[in-house]
Amino acid sequence: MADAPRIYPFRRDAKRSIPQPGYSARRRIKVVGLSDLATMLSLSFCAFLLARAQILGGLYPFGPAFLGAASLVYPKKGAVYLLPVLLGMFSAMKGPIFLVYAAMCCLLAVIFLLYSVDGKKQWFVLPGMIIASVMVSKGLLISLTTFTDYQLMLSIFESLISAGVSLIFLVILSAVRRFDVARRFSVDETVCIFIAAMGLLCGLNGWHIGRLDLQSMLSRLLIIVVSYLGGGGAGAAVGAMVGIIPSISQIIAPSIIATYAFSGLLAGVFGSFGRLGAAIGFILGNLILALYILTAAEISSSLLASAVAALLFLILPKQLYSRLKRSFASSGLKSLAEEKNERLLKLAVRKLRNSSWAFRDLAASLMVPEKESLPEEESNIKVCMEQLSHQLCSPCSLRDICWEIDYYQTFTGLIRLFEQVKLNGLVSMKDAPENFSKRCPHVKELLSIINCLYDLYCRSSYWQMQKCSSRNLLSSQLNGVAESLDKIAREIVDFGDEREILERELQRSIARRGLPIDGAGLISISDKSLDLWAQYVECPGENFCRQAISDEVSRLLGCDFIVHEHSCGGKSCSERCSYRMLAAGAHRLSLGQAQLAMDGRDVCGDSGGSIMLDEGRQLLMISDGMGVGDKAASDSAEAIAMVSHLLEAGFKQETAIDVVNAALSLRGNEERFVTLDLCVVDLYSGMADFIKSGSSASYIKRGSQVKMLRGSTLPVGMLYSADKDIISEQLLPGDMIIMASDGLLGMDVDDQGQWLSRVIEQAVVNTPQAMAEYLLDKVICIGNGKIKDDITVLVAQMGDVV
Repeated sequence: MADAPRIYPFRRDAKRSIPQPGYSARRRIKVVGLSDLATMLSLSFCAFLLARAQILGGLYPFGPAFLGAASLVYPKKGAVYLLPVLLGMFSAMKGPIFLVYAAMCCLLAVIFLLYSVDGKKQWFVLPGMIIASVMVSKGLLISLTTFTDYQLMLSIFESLISAGVSLIFLVILSAVRRFDVARRFSVDETVCIFIAAMGLLCGLNGWHIGRLDLQSMLSRLLIIVVSYLGGGGAGAAVGAMVGIIPSISQIIAPSIIATYAFSGLLAGVFGSFGRLGAAIGFILGNLILALYILTAAEISSSLLASAVAALLFLILPKQLYSRLKRSFASSGLKSLAEEKNERLLKLAVRKLRNSSWAFRDLAASLMVPEKESLPEEESNIKVCMEQLSHQLCSPCSLRDICWEIDYYQTFTGLIRLFEQVKLNGLVSMKDAPENFSKRCPHVKELLSIINCLYDLYCRSSYWQMQKCSSRNLLSSQLNGVAESLDKIAREIVDFGDEREILERELQRSIARRGLPIDGAGLISISDKSLDLWAQYVECPGENFCRQAISDEVSRLLGCDFIVHEHSCGGKSCSERCSYRMLAAGAHRLSLGQAQLAMDGRDVCGDSGGSIMLDEGRQLLMISDGMGVGDKAASDSAEAIAMVSHLLEAGFKQETAIDVVNAALSLRGNEERFVTLDLCVVDLYSGMADFIKSGSSASYIKRGSQVKMLRGSTLPVGMLYSADKDIISEQLLPGDMIIMASDGLLGMDVDDQGQWLSRVIEQAVVNTPQAMAEYLLDKVICIGNGKIKDDITVLVAQMGDVV
């Protein structure tokens, strides 16, 4: 077979700089700086509003809680938010109460600035510090003024509320900090965000622009947006929650809650007609209930706030709502298409698991127990005795004497005849017992029937064993299919969300580097390996492309990944670039391969190659087809392709060889068999499993020592059940694996295996490719330039950990 394309691992020199476009670095730094500044200003404004938020007629729990959470999430930088918190409190309160809350916030800022808190303990330390600071500050105020039980209970109540709110802000700020990595909020984070939004709206209390109440207007805008994104149910829920906000700080009629909830419901119902439909639905809901509940002045202010909110909703860009929809996709705010895709995905997983269970049940029912796979000799002998008694002895006049009076002698004589035919394959007159020769008038017929019965017994035993072997083979294949389906279902469930996030963020991160990318996607993902593709508008250069992919994937996943194999889409980027990546800790495995065809033919009947399996396992393969030429090349290439596809699909090594053996042995009357020599190397542990089916010996060269690994099995396809030897060896960095087809041992030398072992031991080459070519040169020298068979040599060398 012609040489298959080979991929050689490449390691960049750390001293050499990676060429990057000059504008890309400057652009990335600029974008990151603006993003951080925008985040800081936004959080500062939120801190200002939260510090103003008042609940239950005089409690301000949001400001200290936000400051404490910000100090933990942004160590050494959280104190920046002390100033907006103090400004917010100063605008909302006066006199001693302001001094108390200012002292409370300063105390928290100093504590978290001087002491760092472990991430696992922050969920306990933060609420504890909030409770302590509130109680100390309020206790000092109570001690300097009038002490009452009511003031004490109110202080305890406020400290508990502040502690709970601090945990909410801790969740929110943690999500905001990692927002660049996972642009999606969980259900818990979404609930916390809406509670914080209520605090922000409380902080807007008393702000007006002319006749327009900002708190009312923004509350209505929030309801319209949620109704448009999440539907009528989400709109009604948020409307009811937002309607409670005014009652927290002042006494109002509860009818506002019903108005907001009903308006949110209608906005969600009309949201299917687009943004204009959602706005009209909200205004319509306000009009319907306002005519019955509100006064004329309240109707006027309500319609003004609703109109301005609807106008802002229509003016805001559509891309903003798309981002919000993606960010809250896992929280129930999903479009119909996303909900449909999620249902289809769950249905696919359920179908895959049901199919897997069905295949496993079939496999269990077909599996033959070991005790049932062997023919039962006692029952077969009993059947033979009954056949002899009925067929030959029933018309005989001596039947009663032989089978009743002298039953024991007759039985033991027949058993000796069956043992004799089992040993020799045939019985004759000289093998008959003496009592049979003297007394039995049908001794010749008896011997003929015994020979026939034994022949039938052998045929029956053979087909019974074939039946058991076929059932076991089919059972193992069904188990392999079940495992493959289970693997697919687990990958969908375990990495479904990560796949979508990584694809989106990878494309965005590569674009930030200045690379013109058109799309990126994941092919497969596991704990140790990752396959992905990228479509570029124009080729950025292979080295820069590999480094960019490695850096961005490592950043997004939080652990180091390296590009193990890379297939470029061409300078014009007409095709996708594909990458196979491994997590840090894997060994490098360098490969070398060489082939020679018999007598200088154009086609080599051997096939060899290497592919990367899941979880960082490298598969080395050599197959030797029967004979030489196109036919042998076709058989060996087909065997290699079937084995590689089955192992990539998740089948076990033994099952894959059994399937190939069945495919070759059931082709018809023509004998077509191949040898299979496989080696699966775990690049993390260094363990190598050699699976040999009719193949020649393999070798492991470690320094000046050579270890030979022999197998004693028949080729695949020769028997109905595959015969295979499995040898496990631990590899060390620098070890070299040498695998060769049978043609390499076709020399006129004594003890070919030991001769080749000495040749490998004396080799002074340092690379796998040089070793493969060196062995072929030795064969050519021994044969005086003549090659008696096709030869394929595959060499792999274990490198250091990357």
